Amino acid sequence: MPKTQVAVEITEESVRAVELSAGRTPTIIAAGEVPLPPGAAKDSEILDRDAVGLALKRLWADAGISSRDVVLGVGNRRILVREHTTALTNPAQIRLSLPFEVQDRLPVPVDQAVLDFVPTGQDERGVHGLLVAAVAEHMEELVGALDGAKLRAASVDLVAFGFARALAGLAPAGRTGLFIGIGEHTTHIVIATGGIPRFVRVVPIDIAAPVAAPVEGERMPQRAADGFDALVAGVELNVPAALQPVAAGGGAYDGGETRSRADIRRRKGSTGPVATPAPLPTSAPAPADLHPDVEAALNDLIGRLRGTVSFYRDRPDAAPIDATFVSGTYAAHPRLLDAVARVTATTATPLTAFDLVRPAANVAGMPAAMAARMASTVALLLGGAR
Repeated sequence: MPKTQVAVEITEESVRAVELSAGRTPTIIAAGEVPLPPGAAKDSEILDRDAVGLALKRLWADAGISSRDVVLGVGNRRILVREHTTALTNPAQIRLSLPFEVQDRLPVPVDQAVLDFVPTGQDERGVHGLLVAAVAEHMEELVGALDGAKLRAASVDLVAFGFARALAGLAPAGRTGLFIGIGEHTTHIVIATGGIPRFVRVVPIDIAAPVAAPVEGERMPQRAADGFDALVAGVELNVPAALQPVAAGGGAYDGGETRSRADIRRRKGSTGPVATPAPLPTSAPAPADLHPDVEAALNDLIGRLRGTVSFYRDRPDAAPIDATFVSGTYAAHPRLLDAVARVTATTATPLTAFDLVRPAANVAGMPAAMAARMASTVALLLGGAR
């Protein structure tokens, strides 16, 4: 058994990784994040393999990560997550039958997709679970970027499933929890009981990075009249869903728009100048410092959360949501937490990587914003990564 476990994520802004000691009480022994130049990656898709590979090499050197076998976390609007029921019960047979059973539900030909099935329950109708489908070409590019940095993908896991496993240790025993993982471009909304996902939604929302402080004599724009304060005041529970699901049959859905292949331009082997990556934020903004663009994006997120929760609660088998946890970008903002709590009718608790796994002394000084972003990476290693 390996002495440590490593998880890595490749986002539009950066590559980040975390290494945990093995055992019943793991510890974060190494962690780091390296910014990517603009255009190197987008929404968990590789556009410039060389640039990503260089960033990964630097990350391993700077963070002092020892293992080169990694769990690769993925999660974007182009990865399909849908409910699926099969009459088969043998796991091997289920996987063999997937291409034939779901080919009409895929956005690409079945021979261009990577399929997985996560069982969530069984009754007289068969085995129920979540179908996961990704474009094979995109997965190959991700693995290829790892190869370029002499890393090996021991497994590939959906970020949302990491959040589901995290809920097993966060929500009260036997109760159902909701996890909101807010990323710069993709937010995951996961509802799970005992680590088993009941509902997954991937929400494509661009949450702009904080702008620099205004120079002397300039004023920050005032918040829009329909900002968080008005939104929170007007939140009503058990209202009709703000958004309708895009999936037929009422199951887990991603709500994402499909982009054409022309939008994904890979630049393997580029010999042109490499753009300088923007520095990563090291601390969370003060509560009063929300930029109007960020305010609008978080308003959008709360509206989609309201629709998601309403849609979930309308399901005949919906278990009550007993606890809510929020991680990632702006997760600790008090007005965001207040709005989330009103929508879910639960306490909303902000989390960082250190709330999931304790850090070693050499990692404990990680900047607050980085620890918030790293929660999704740590979650990939909880409960036995897939």
